[in-house]
Amino acid sequence: MEYTTFGGAAGPQVSTLALGAMMMGTTIDEPTSFAILDRFREAGGTFLDTADCYAFWVDGATGHESEDLLGRWLAARGCRAEMVIATKVGAQPDPAYSAPWPRDAEGLSAPAIRAAAEGSLARLGTDHVEVLFAHIEDKSVTFAETAGAFGELIGAGKVAVAGVSNHPTPHVKRARAAAEAQGVPGYTAVQQRHAYLRAVPGASFTSPQEPADDELLAMVRGGELSMMAYATLLEGSLVREDRPLSREYQSPENQRRLEIMWRIAEEAGVTRTRLALAWLLSGDPAIVPVVGVSSVAQLDDVLGAVDVPRAVVAALAEAVAEAPAGAGV
Repeated sequence: MEYTTFGGAAGPQVSTLALGAMMMGTTIDEPTSFAILDRFREAGGTFLDTADCYAFWVDGATGHESEDLLGRWLAARGCRAEMVIATKVGAQPDPAYSAPWPRDAEGLSAPAIRAAAEGSLARLGTDHVEVLFAHIEDKSVTFAETAGAFGELIGAGKVAVAGVSNHPTPHVKRARAAAEAQGVPGYTAVQQRHAYLRAVPGASFTSPQEPADDELLAMVRGGELSMMAYATLLEGSLVREDRPLSREYQSPENQRRLEIMWRIAEEAGVTRTRLALAWLLSGDPAIVPVVGVSSVAQLDDVLGAVDVPRAVVAALAEAVAEAPAGAGV
Protein backbone atom coordinates (compact mmCIF):
# COMPACT_ATOMS: atom_id res chain seq x y z
CA MET A 1 0.00 0.00 0.00
CA GLU A 2 1.05 3.58 -0.62
CA TYR A 3 0.20 6.61 1.49
CA THR A 4 -0.36 10.33 1.06
CA THR A 5 -1.28 13.39 3.11
CA PHE A 6 -4.96 14.27 2.71
CA GLY A 7 -6.71 17.58 3.25
CA GLY A 8 -3.76 19.93 3.48
CA ALA A 9 -0.33 19.88 5.08
CA ALA A 10 -1.80 19.26 8.54
CA GLY A 11 -4.17 16.57 7.30
CA PRO A 12 -3.90 12.87 8.12
CA GLN A 13 -1.74 10.33 6.34
CA VAL A 14 -4.05 8.01 4.43
CA SER A 15 -3.76 4.99 2.19
CA THR A 16 -4.03 6.02 -1.44
CA LEU A 17 -6.99 3.68 -1.84
CA ALA A 18 -10.09 4.36 0.26
CA LEU A 19 -12.52 1.57 1.06
CA GLY A 20 -16.13 2.60 0.58
CA ALA A 21 -18.52 1.19 3.18
CA MET A 22 -21.74 2.38 1.53
CA MET A 23 -23.50 -1.00 1.37
CA MET A 24 -21.97 -2.57 4.46
CA GLY A 25 -24.64 -3.49 6.94
CA THR A 26 -27.40 -3.62 4.32
CA THR A 27 -26.82 -5.51 1.07
CA ILE A 28 -23.40 -6.68 2.31
CA ASP A 29 -23.93 -8.69 5.49
CA GLU A 30 -21.86 -8.26 8.61
CA PRO A 31 -19.59 -11.34 8.31
CA THR A 32 -18.71 -10.43 4.71
CA SER A 33 -18.21 -6.78 5.62
CA PHE A 34 -15.90 -7.71 8.50
CA ALA A 35 -13.89 -10.00 6.21
CA ILE A 36 -13.48 -7.20 3.64
CA LEU A 37 -12.46 -4.69 6.31
CA ASP A 38 -10.00 -7.18 7.83
CA ARG A 39 -8.38 -7.82 4.44
CA PHE A 40 -8.14 -4.10 3.71
CA ARG A 41 -6.45 -3.49 7.05
CA GLU A 42 -4.13 -6.48 6.56
CA ALA A 43 -3.03 -5.01 3.20
CA GLY A 44 -2.15 -1.70 4.86
CA GLY A 45 -5.36 0.12 3.98
CA THR A 46 -6.26 2.83 6.45
CA PHE A 47 -8.83 5.10 4.76
CA LEU A 48 -12.54 4.28 5.27
CA ASP A 49 -15.38 6.21 3.62
CA THR A 50 -18.96 6.26 4.85
CA ALA A 51 -21.89 8.64 5.45
CA ASP A 52 -24.68 9.14 7.95
CA CYS A 53 -27.23 8.16 5.28
CA TYR A 54 -25.81 4.87 3.94
CA ALA A 55 -27.88 3.11 2.74
CA PHE A 56 -31.30 4.58 3.51
CA TRP A 57 -32.72 3.59 0.09
CA VAL A 58 -32.46 -0.14 0.79
CA ASP A 59 -35.78 -1.63 1.90
CA GLY A 60 -35.99 -1.64 5.69
CA ALA A 61 -32.86 0.47 6.17
CA THR A 62 -32.58 3.66 8.22
CA GLY A 63 -29.40 5.08 6.66
CA HIS A 64 -27.31 4.49 9.75
CA GLU A 65 -26.30 0.92 8.99
CA SER A 66 -22.89 1.63 7.47
CA GLU A 67 -21.65 3.80 10.35
CA ASP A 68 -23.11 1.35 12.89
CA LEU A 69 -21.27 -1.54 11.28
CA LEU A 70 -17.98 0.32 11.10
CA GLY A 71 -18.35 1.22 14.76
CA ARG A 72 -18.79 -2.43 15.67
CA TRP A 73 -15.80 -3.47 13.56
CA LEU A 74 -13.53 -0.77 15.00
CA ALA A 75 -14.50 -1.82 18.52
CA ALA A 76 -14.11 -5.53 17.82
CA ARG A 77 -10.66 -5.10 16.29
CA GLY A 78 -9.46 -2.32 18.61
CA CYS A 79 -7.97 -0.51 15.65
CA ARG A 80 -9.51 2.96 15.75
CA ALA A 81 -6.08 4.60 16.08
CA GLU A 82 -4.89 2.90 12.88
CA MET A 83 -7.79 3.95 10.70
CA VAL A 84 -8.71 7.25 9.05
CA ILE A 85 -12.46 7.79 8.88
CA ALA A 86 -14.26 10.03 6.39
CA THR A 87 -17.99 10.45 6.83
CA LYS A 88 -20.61 12.84 5.50
CA VAL A 89 -23.56 14.84 6.76
CA GLY A 90 -26.42 16.61 5.05
CA ALA A 91 -28.16 13.93 3.00
CA GLN A 92 -29.90 11.75 5.58
CA PRO A 93 -33.70 11.92 5.13
CA ASP A 94 -35.37 13.89 7.91
CA PRO A 95 -38.77 12.50 8.95
CA ALA A 96 -39.89 16.05 9.73
CA TYR A 97 -40.15 16.68 5.99
CA SER A 98 -42.68 15.02 3.72
CA ALA A 99 -41.05 15.95 0.41
CA PRO A 100 -39.26 13.25 -1.62
CA TRP A 101 -35.49 12.93 -1.27
CA PRO A 102 -33.33 15.00 -1.58
CA ARG A 103 -35.78 17.72 -0.58
CA ASP A 104 -36.29 15.97 2.75
CA ALA A 105 -32.56 15.79 3.51
CA GLU A 106 -31.35 16.96 6.92
CA GLY A 107 -29.42 19.76 5.23
CA LEU A 108 -26.43 21.87 6.16
CA SER A 109 -27.77 24.35 8.70
CA ALA A 110 -25.62 24.76 11.80
CA PRO A 111 -28.06 22.82 14.06
CA ALA A 112 -28.38 20.03 11.49
CA ILE A 113 -24.60 19.71 11.13
CA ARG A 114 -24.06 19.62 14.89
CA ALA A 115 -26.73 16.97 15.41
CA ALA A 116 -25.60 14.87 12.46
CA ALA A 117 -21.96 14.97 13.52
CA GLU A 118 -22.81 13.89 17.07
CA GLY A 119 -24.89 11.04 15.68
CA SER A 120 -22.05 9.89 13.44
CA LEU A 121 -19.53 9.97 16.30
CA ALA A 122 -21.84 7.92 18.49
CA ARG A 123 -22.45 5.30 15.80
CA LEU A 124 -18.78 5.06 14.93
CA GLY A 125 -17.82 4.81 18.62
CA THR A 126 -15.27 7.60 18.46
CA ASP A 127 -14.78 11.16 19.70
CA HIS A 128 -13.58 12.47 16.34
CA VAL A 129 -13.39 11.79 12.63
CA GLU A 130 -10.52 12.75 10.41
CA VAL A 131 -12.66 14.03 7.51
CA LEU A 132 -16.24 15.31 7.53
CA PHE A 133 -17.89 16.10 4.19
CA ALA A 134 -20.89 18.29 3.45
CA HIS A 135 -22.57 15.56 1.42
CA ILE A 136 -24.99 17.43 -0.87
CA GLU A 137 -25.92 21.05 -1.37
CA ASP A 138 -28.44 22.81 0.86
CA LYS A 139 -29.53 25.97 -0.93
CA SER A 140 -31.69 27.06 1.99
CA VAL A 141 -28.70 28.09 4.13
CA THR A 142 -25.74 30.36 3.52
CA PHE A 143 -22.22 29.16 2.92
CA ALA A 144 -21.23 31.24 5.95
CA GLU A 145 -23.55 29.30 8.27
CA THR A 146 -22.28 25.95 7.06
CA ALA A 147 -18.64 27.07 7.22
CA GLY A 148 -19.13 28.32 10.75
CA ALA A 149 -20.58 25.01 11.88
CA PHE A 150 -17.70 23.05 10.36
CA GLY A 151 -15.24 25.47 11.95
CA GLU A 152 -16.90 24.90 15.32
CA LEU A 153 -16.47 21.13 15.02
CA ILE A 154 -12.83 21.51 14.01
CA GLY A 155 -12.21 23.89 16.91
CA ALA A 156 -13.71 21.35 19.31
CA GLY A 157 -11.40 18.63 18.01
CA LYS A 158 -14.29 16.55 16.68
CA VAL A 159 -13.22 16.92 13.04
CA ALA A 160 -9.74 17.32 11.58
CA VAL A 161 -10.49 18.17 7.93
CA ALA A 162 -13.56 19.84 6.44
CA GLY A 163 -14.64 18.46 3.08
CA VAL A 164 -17.31 19.09 0.48
CA SER A 165 -19.03 16.72 -1.93
CA ASN A 166 -21.45 17.10 -4.83
CA HIS A 167 -21.18 20.89 -4.99
CA PRO A 168 -20.44 22.73 -8.25
CA THR A 169 -16.94 24.17 -8.33
CA PRO A 170 -18.08 27.84 -8.13
CA HIS A 171 -19.95 26.96 -4.95
CA VAL A 172 -16.90 25.19 -3.51
CA LYS A 173 -14.97 28.41 -4.06
CA ARG A 174 -17.67 30.55 -2.48
CA ALA A 175 -17.83 28.26 0.54
CA ARG A 176 -14.06 28.46 0.98
CA ALA A 177 -14.23 32.24 0.74
CA ALA A 178 -16.99 32.32 3.37
CA ALA A 179 -14.81 30.32 5.75
CA GLU A 180 -11.84 32.60 5.13
CA ALA A 181 -13.97 35.67 5.83
CA GLN A 182 -14.90 34.21 9.23
CA GLY A 183 -11.37 33.14 10.03
CA VAL A 184 -12.32 29.47 10.32
CA PRO A 185 -10.86 26.47 8.48
CA GLY A 186 -12.45 26.02 5.08
CA TYR A 187 -12.90 23.00 2.88
CA THR A 188 -9.55 21.39 2.08
CA ALA A 189 -10.98 18.12 0.75
CA VAL A 190 -13.49 17.32 -1.96
CA GLN A 191 -15.26 14.13 -3.05
CA GLN A 192 -16.81 14.14 -6.52
CA ARG A 193 -17.79 11.69 -9.24
CA HIS A 194 -14.67 11.08 -11.33
CA ALA A 195 -13.17 8.27 -13.39
CA TYR A 196 -10.97 7.43 -16.36
CA LEU A 197 -13.81 8.56 -18.64
CA ARG A 198 -15.28 12.03 -18.22
CA ALA A 199 -18.99 12.80 -18.49
CA VAL A 200 -20.03 14.34 -21.79
CA PRO A 201 -20.52 18.12 -21.78
CA GLY A 202 -23.86 19.13 -20.32
CA ALA A 203 -24.54 15.72 -18.77
CA SER A 204 -26.83 15.78 -15.75
CA PHE A 205 -27.37 13.06 -13.18
CA THR A 206 -30.75 12.15 -11.71
CA SER A 207 -29.46 12.25 -8.13
CA PRO A 208 -27.39 15.15 -6.75
CA GLN A 209 -24.07 13.88 -8.04
CA GLU A 210 -21.48 16.35 -9.25
CA PRO A 211 -18.72 15.25 -11.66
CA ALA A 212 -15.32 16.84 -11.24
CA ASP A 213 -14.72 19.55 -13.82
CA ASP A 214 -11.47 21.01 -15.14
CA GLU A 215 -11.62 23.97 -12.77
CA LEU A 216 -11.88 21.70 -9.74
CA LEU A 217 -9.11 19.42 -10.98
CA ALA A 218 -6.91 22.51 -11.39
CA MET A 219 -7.54 23.36 -7.72
CA VAL A 220 -6.53 19.84 -6.73
CA ARG A 221 -3.46 20.04 -8.95
CA GLY A 222 -2.49 23.34 -7.34
CA GLY A 223 -2.71 21.92 -3.83
CA GLU A 224 -5.80 23.85 -2.71
CA LEU A 225 -7.80 20.67 -2.21
CA SER A 226 -7.23 16.95 -1.81
CA MET A 227 -9.68 14.85 -3.78
CA MET A 228 -11.44 11.54 -3.37
CA ALA A 229 -13.29 10.14 -6.37
CA TYR A 230 -16.40 7.99 -6.29
CA ALA A 231 -17.99 5.97 -9.11
CA THR A 232 -14.43 5.21 -10.17
CA LEU A 233 -15.48 2.19 -12.25
CA LEU A 234 -18.67 3.85 -13.57
CA GLU A 235 -20.91 1.22 -12.03
CA GLY A 236 -18.90 -1.51 -13.72
CA SER A 237 -19.06 -0.16 -17.27
CA LEU A 238 -15.31 0.51 -17.30
CA VAL A 239 -14.53 -3.15 -16.80
CA ARG A 240 -17.46 -5.28 -17.98
CA GLU A 241 -18.87 -5.87 -21.46
CA ASP A 242 -22.35 -6.49 -20.04
CA ARG A 243 -22.48 -3.00 -18.47
CA PRO A 244 -22.88 -0.42 -21.25
CA LEU A 245 -21.86 3.15 -20.59
CA SER A 246 -24.67 5.24 -19.16
CA ARG A 247 -26.04 8.09 -21.27
CA GLU A 248 -23.90 10.62 -19.37
CA TYR A 249 -20.77 8.98 -20.78
CA GLN A 250 -21.90 7.90 -24.22
CA SER A 251 -19.82 9.46 -26.99
CA PRO A 252 -17.60 8.14 -29.80
CA GLU A 253 -14.55 9.52 -28.02
CA ASN A 254 -15.37 7.79 -24.74
CA GLN A 255 -16.07 4.53 -26.54
CA ARG A 256 -12.68 4.72 -28.18
CA ARG A 257 -11.00 5.53 -24.87
CA LEU A 258 -12.70 2.53 -23.30
CA GLU A 259 -11.46 0.25 -26.06
CA ILE A 260 -7.93 1.64 -25.64
CA MET A 261 -7.93 0.94 -21.91
CA TRP A 262 -9.16 -2.61 -22.40
CA ARG A 263 -6.49 -3.23 -25.05
CA ILE A 264 -3.67 -1.85 -22.92
CA ALA A 265 -4.82 -3.88 -19.91
CA GLU A 266 -4.82 -7.09 -21.96
CA GLU A 267 -1.40 -6.38 -23.47
CA ALA A 268 0.09 -5.57 -20.05
CA GLY A 269 -1.53 -8.54 -18.32
CA VAL A 270 -3.33 -6.45 -15.71
CA THR A 271 -7.02 -6.42 -14.94
CA ARG A 272 -9.18 -3.61 -16.25
CA THR A 273 -10.13 -2.71 -12.68
CA ARG A 274 -6.52 -2.26 -11.67
CA LEU A 275 -5.65 -0.15 -14.69
CA ALA A 276 -8.72 2.09 -14.31
CA LEU A 277 -7.79 2.78 -10.70
CA ALA A 278 -4.07 3.14 -11.44
CA TRP A 279 -5.00 5.86 -13.93
CA LEU A 280 -6.41 7.89 -11.04
CA LEU A 281 -3.62 7.03 -8.62
CA SER A 282 -0.89 8.01 -11.07
CA GLY A 283 -2.63 10.90 -12.77
CA ASP A 284 -2.07 14.63 -12.71
CA PRO A 285 -3.49 15.38 -10.26
CA ALA A 286 -3.23 12.17 -8.26
CA ILE A 287 -6.60 11.28 -6.75
CA VAL A 288 -7.68 8.89 -3.99
CA PRO A 289 -10.24 6.46 -5.46
CA VAL A 290 -13.08 5.30 -3.23
CA VAL A 291 -13.64 1.64 -4.04
CA GLY A 292 -16.71 -0.35 -3.12
CA VAL A 293 -16.55 -4.13 -3.19
CA SER A 294 -18.85 -6.92 -2.12
CA SER A 295 -16.29 -9.68 -1.58
CA VAL A 296 -12.70 -10.22 -0.49
CA ALA A 297 -11.89 -11.47 -4.00
CA GLN A 298 -13.04 -8.19 -5.51
CA LEU A 299 -10.99 -6.29 -2.93
CA ASP A 300 -7.87 -8.28 -3.82
CA ASP A 301 -8.27 -7.21 -7.45
CA VAL A 302 -8.64 -3.58 -6.36
CA LEU A 303 -5.60 -3.72 -4.10
CA GLY A 304 -3.45 -4.66 -7.08
CA ALA A 305 -3.98 -1.19 -8.56
CA VAL A 306 -1.10 0.19 -6.50
CA ASP A 307 1.24 -2.34 -8.12
CA VAL A 308 0.43 -1.54 -11.76
CA PRO A 309 3.75 -0.41 -13.32
CA ARG A 310 3.84 3.29 -14.10
CA ALA A 311 5.04 2.37 -17.57
CA VAL A 312 1.67 0.72 -18.23
CA VAL A 313 -0.20 3.85 -17.14
CA ALA A 314 2.15 5.91 -19.31
CA ALA A 315 1.40 3.67 -22.29
CA LEU A 316 -2.30 4.21 -21.72
CA ALA A 317 -1.81 7.97 -21.50
CA GLU A 318 0.17 7.96 -24.73
CA ALA A 319 -2.54 5.98 -26.54
CA VAL A 320 -5.26 8.25 -25.19
CA ALA A 321 -3.38 11.31 -26.38
CA GLU A 322 -3.83 10.07 -29.94
CA ALA A 323 -7.63 9.73 -29.53
CA PRO A 324 -9.84 12.36 -31.20
CA ALA A 325 -10.45 15.56 -29.28
CA GLY A 326 -13.86 15.95 -27.71
CA ALA A 327 -15.92 14.69 -24.80
CA GLY A 328 -14.04 12.47 -22.42
CA VAL A 329 -10.64 13.19 -23.96
